[in-house]
Amino acid sequence: MSKRQDLTPFGASAARALHSPVRIMLCLRTAEVVVDLDDLGSWPAEVRSELDEKLDGLIAEYDAQTQFDLSGDHWFKPPPPKPLTRRAQLVITEQMKAMKLRVFHATRLLDFNEVVRDGIRPLVLDERVARLRELAAQRRLADFEDEIGEIIGRVDLTDNCFTIREARVWATPLRRYLHDGGCDVFFDHWGGEAVQRLAHMASPALEAAIQGIGNPAVVVAKIPALGFCKRSNWRLAPTMLELALEASGRVEVSVGAWDVCAELPIPPEWIEGVVPPDDATVSDPRRT
Repeated sequence: MSKRQDLTPFGASAARALHSPVRIMLCLRTAEVVVDLDDLGSWPAEVRSELDEKLDGLIAEYDAQTQFDLSGDHWFKPPPPKPLTRRAQLVITEQMKAMKLRVFHATRLLDFNEVVRDGIRPLVLDERVARLRELAAQRRLADFEDEIGEIIGRVDLTDNCFTIREARVWATPLRRYLHDGGCDVFFDHWGGEAVQRLAHMASPALEAAIQGIGNPAVVVAKIPALGFCKRSNWRLAPTMLELALEASGRVEVSVGAWDVCAELPIPPEWIEGVVPPDDATVSDPRRT
């Protein structure tokens, strides 16, 4: 089984990656434009034009807001006006309504092809626990086949620390969060955060065992830029503006992204590829 399955090229290094002998191109499903937040060239032309033309004013407004936030004035005075910032965010929101957004799901997979075939489904905890039992029965989790039921029984699976992850799909819109201690923890263990929490609470030996099965992977997908994840509706425009200011190199910006959290499955036709986390197409562009 190949550890690399891709449907479409993506990212700034895609052209180079296409010549790799280990890269398997399955098909090009659609010619639709997908916005990649790490690649400003993929952004709608109207957005790039608005940000380029107003860059000086946008930087001035950002600096004024930063100084205000750092001062004691924010307790007593209204924030400085930001008409250019509001205008830019409105343009971004309007132009992104019909766009797809590239996102990245950090995980550890037993079979890369399964995601290409089935997409990403929201977590169903009972299914994941049943799969854990199955792996133990198959001896893929060595030495746990006789005690997996007792180990699982040590924890209350109705606790909020487990159920909070249920019925959701999680991803990040920026590659940097795959590598900086944000999402990269999900490369270390099979089963996602719910299974990791179960193992951590119930059995250190089981927690170590789930680190030894499967392979770390990044699932690259395209989702509707707005609406599919409710958080995107209010966070996408500020993040794109901050990325543009960061890219200018003229102002120090703390780019705030968001956890993409969807309550619907990501269907297979939205999956662009599944690659190892060290693949060039998902590397942090700030370090290349």
